[in-house]
Amino acid sequence: MGDFMERTELLPILLELFRQQGYAGVSIADVSKATGLGKSSLYHHFPEGKEQMAREVLQHVEVGVRESFVAPLKAVGDPHERLREMTKMVEDFYDGGRKGCILDGLTLGAASEPFRQMVARSVEAWVAAMASVAVEAGLSKKVARERAEDALIAIEGSLVLSRALGDQKAFKRVIKNLPQRLLGETNL
Repeated sequence: MGDFMERTELLPILLELFRQQGYAGVSIADVSKATGLGKSSLYHHFPEGKEQMAREVLQHVEVGVRESFVAPLKAVGDPHERLREMTKMVEDFYDGGRKGCILDGLTLGAASEPFRQMVARSVEAWVAAMASVAVEAGLSKKVARERAEDALIAIEGSLVLSRALGDQKAFKRVIKNLPQRLLGETNL
């Protein structure tokens, strides 16, 4: 990869490292190995070290959440179709349930505090967008918010279950049923 990588090229690599190992599990040596950059090059790109890397990865993810998850929900059209479009993006981002959630790896234990507000912004934007679609489809604001939160809980929980079992069926089922979970009957 060489010492001439652009910062934008580093963010997806860092994203995968933090996804796989969590904030506490990633060392500068791990980053160096994954990127092919020496420590001096890494500190050139990220003078504040690992915390800056994680912050910039979260900023990258925040943009991705807005563009890939929230934007389809704010588009014009049938609420079910907009939710299906969002679920396609979620399924792609998590590689059909094979990739873990970056938010999880950056909010556990001591890693939580520096990143909590950034994570909260992304989560809130996504939940609010899902709730807005549900309100548009005829649900009350309270029920829409609860169902949007439950939908995100189902997505995140299915990612954990998929990783723990080495089987993506639960994630795929949640993604497939998400529009119905959010807009349909209370019990699925």
